[in-house]
Amino acid sequence: FQDVSLASYRIASGLKRTHCDFSQFLSEICDCDVYLKKDFLQFTGSFKERGGRNALLLLSAAEKKEGVVTASAGNHALALAFHGKDLGIPVTCIMPKSAP
Repeated sequence: FQDVSLASYRIASGLKRTHCDFSQFLSEICDCDVYLKKDFLQFTGSFKERGGRNALLLLSAAEKKEGVVTASAGNHALALAFHGKDLGIPVTCIMPKSAP
């Protein structure tokens, strides 16, 4: 739990705080209370921003200067590119030609 809490504080300045909504439908199906986190409200429309920003912030100064390379078909690459630009960290994204 401690590592998740630390990551939450680490990334907070670069992300929108999104809320959770209760889902009556899913709660009835699962026979428990189900809440849906609205991470589609993030700039890139994905929860991938959380992990991407956290990973970039954990890089050493030398690694930040050198930059990162990722292979992704979409959301991960978009999240890293967006937060890399925001943090001044070079990001190279390798994507398949079929990616939207």
